[in-house]
Amino acid sequence: MNIDFLEALEEMARERGIDREAAYVAMEKGIAAAYLLEYGTTPEEVSINRASGDVIVDGKRLSWASLGRIATRRAEEVFRQEILRYRREALYDMYAARIGELLNGSVHRFEGRSVWINLGEAEAYMPESERIPGERYVPGRRLRAYLYDVEKTQGDPRIYVSRAHPQFIARLLGLEVPEIEQGLLEVVDVARIPGVRSKVLVRALDPRIDPVGTCVGAGGSRIRAVSRELSGEKVDIIRWSEDIRDVIRGCLAPASVRSIELDKEERTAVVVVPVSEISLAIGRDGQSAELAAKLSGYRVQIRTPSGDEVQTN
Repeated sequence: MNIDFLEALEEMARERGIDREAAYVAMEKGIAAAYLLEYGTTPEEVSINRASGDVIVDGKRLSWASLGRIATRRAEEVFRQEILRYRREALYDMYAARIGELLNGSVHRFEGRSVWINLGEAEAYMPESERIPGERYVPGRRLRAYLYDVEKTQGDPRIYVSRAHPQFIARLLGLEVPEIEQGLLEVVDVARIPGVRSKVLVRALDPRIDPVGTCVGAGGSRIRAVSRELSGEKVDIIRWSEDIRDVIRGCLAPASVRSIELDKEERTAVVVVPVSEISLAIGRDGQSAELAAKLSGYRVQIRTPSGDEVQTN
């Protein structure tokens, strides 16, 4: 019977994906609780022999038959509680260590406009604010999402994912551009208007590599793959420079910038562009100017050569 007990305990551990030793410790706690209920005293030491299955309480072998039905049920309850607690802690530790990674899952259910994603061994929560605006989610749809936080709760840990996070684009680009994984390129920063447009600042760590061309790919293949994953969101690659004016120029392209005057104390950039190219510099609904401000960290004021201010972000 003891061998059957060991086999059942270890089989349960395998099925629930928990550590074998954790299952033994959980059962020992259950037996201690049962012993207290049956005999009215807390045992100093409870152990299960991992080879024979014998239960030893304070140095003496304990027979399961000596425990009444109510005490046995108590042992089972404590055992289940301990296993559940261990599973929740293991899930928390596993996903907390993966913050910043991409997760694969499928749309499972909805809570208002927030989405629960089935990851297999757990569910992830994508708040409405972390959805890509306009993107349609249907049950069963496979998707990727960016893991940005894990929170302990009274139940299972809350795993937060996003498809609107700027770093979601950085991780997607890493999948399509092997040079990033190889350490030849790096994504310095991402400015994003989710579902509309993003600008990604990249730097080559190998002088032989063109960071923009490498990220875009032959015929635009790499950047198109990223855009498809984002439901058509446009992604522009900007070459990193120590001179923040070059970064702003890259963000406002294809508009030709005549001059940029920086006020480093006020973190303001006054950008002068030809009158005929004002709309190009600002971008549709002000997108280019807004993203230039986000990526540079400066308030961007776009002016005409005559000094008229036409846009501030």
